[in-house]
Amino acid sequence: MKRFQLYIVLLLAACMHACEPYEKSISPSSPDGIQLDFTVTQNPAYDNEVTLKSNTKGAIPYWDYVFGGTNQKDAVVIMPFGGEFYIKYFAYGAETPKYDSVKVKITQNDPKYFASPNWNLLTNGAAGKTWVWALDVPDKSYHGVGPGDSPTPTWWVPSLAEMSDVANDEMVFNLDKGLNFQLKHDGKVTNAGFTFDPEKMTLKINGADIPKGEKTTYNILKLTADELYMVQQGDGWRKYWHFKRKGFIF
Repeated sequence: MKRFQLYIVLLLAACMHACEPYEKSISPSSPDGIQLDFTVTQNPAYDNEVTLKSNTKGAIPYWDYVFGGTNQKDAVVIMPFGGEFYIKYFAYGAETPKYDSVKVKITQNDPKYFASPNWNLLTNGAAGKTWVWALDVPDKSYHGVGPGDSPTPTWWVPSLAEMSDVANDEMVFNLDKGLNFQLKHDGKVTNAGFTFDPEKMTLKINGADIPKGEKTTYNILKLTADELYMVQQGDGWRKYWHFKRKGFIF
């Protein structure tokens, strides 16, 4: 899974859902060793933003906030997905670090991080979206190979009979507590993740691949509510994959 970089954002209270702040401070009473002392505080107007503060004396802190990590003493981090997560705190100062965790509840997927409409077109958010082969597309661009600047495969297009082994494959993308990808093939389900750049329009599957894929970073030629059209861009050539929303008919 892609590791999300830290960033500090200004509050836009008018468009954020307010919630109660969450804070916890722990100081164990043990007379020996490191005495843990830290706080985890959510922004009440924007609970994706979490402030981490380490007050533990004589120790080097490390925070694991699920979507990233930092050894900063004080940090402001973004939890991009809605749900309940544990933020782990480690204090290093001896052979064995002391550890504790705090559970935080995030109201919704971060509207700032997922501001591009392309996220929703691809995934339908946490609910998920299912894509299948566009085998009924009129220009027969469902799969094949063509020139590097061609919008459709013209050098080779497999017959529908040649596509029979993957004709019923399904891909599911969703943003339910992570960047989730699922491939359904021949009665088997493979769960993995994905990396998506909504500005450059590139997509990579992590831990699996699309049907008849090349385990590469795909360039998206077209992404609408009903179509996902991708290519592997080569030197003077392209390989094509054309999918449609399950239930859509050309």
